[in-house]
This record gives sequence, structure tokens and C-alpha cells, in this order.
Amino acid sequence: MAMIDGLTNVLHPEDRAKWDAEQTLESIAIAGASAIQRLISERDNLRVRVNTQQGELANLTAANVELRRCMLSIRRHYIELATKILTQLEQYDQIGRDLIQERQGMSLDGREEDANLVSLAHRLKPATTSRTSVANFDGY
Repeated sequence: MAMIDGLTNVLHPEDRAKWDAEQTLESIAIAGASAIQRLISERDNLRVRVNTQQGELANLTAANVELRRCMLSIRRHYIELATKILTQLEQYDQIGRDLIQERQGMSLDGREEDANLVSLAHRLKPATTSRTSVANFDGY
């Protein structure tokens, strides 16, 4: 009987084929379910990445708009500064031309030359300083 007890777990060949087919089908189903779970996990990870990148894109777009606004402001300030400098250079040029015309019509003694220099200094000085006369320079 001992031999018969050991044979109780032995399958017949047709039962063995049926059992192998069930095992193969089960392992295919498990592999398919595992693949589906991996795809779902990858899809979820990709969604998270897309949402993160969309947020970063929105932040970069806002920063780009702000940088463009700053660049336009800087450009406007440079144009204003260049216009002021050009205006001052034109004034300086006109003052120089006026002085040349005045010198051509006057005799040049020492006092008149000092007066011309003081006059030029008055024209070129900023508006906030006090006026200086030729008399203030006599002590030097």
C-alpha cells in the first residue's frame, strides 16, 4: 500500500495537459494584469510630470512677460537719457557758436575775455547753483 499512497498525487496525462493549460492561462493572465498595472503607473507618473511641466511653463511665461516689460522700460529710459544728452550737446554747440560770433565782433582785452568765460560758465552750469560774477574771480 505504501506504493499506492505515493501515486495518489500523480495525474493522468490528459489531466496533466489540462492542468498545464490552466497554469499557462493563469500565468498569462497574471503577466497581463502586471503589465496593465505598470502601464497605469507609468501613465500616472507621466500625468504628474505633465502637470509639473505645465506649472513650470506658466511660471516661465510670467517671468518672460516681466522681463520683456523690464527691457522695454530700460529701453525707454535709455532713449530719454540719450535725448537729454543730445539736447545738452546741442546747447553746448550753440553756446560755442555764439561765443565765436561774439569774439569776432569784440576786441579781446583781459577783462572781456574773463567776462566771456564767466558768461560761458553761467550758460553751462546747472540751474540750481548760484550765479557768480567776474568780481568774485578777482581774488585769484
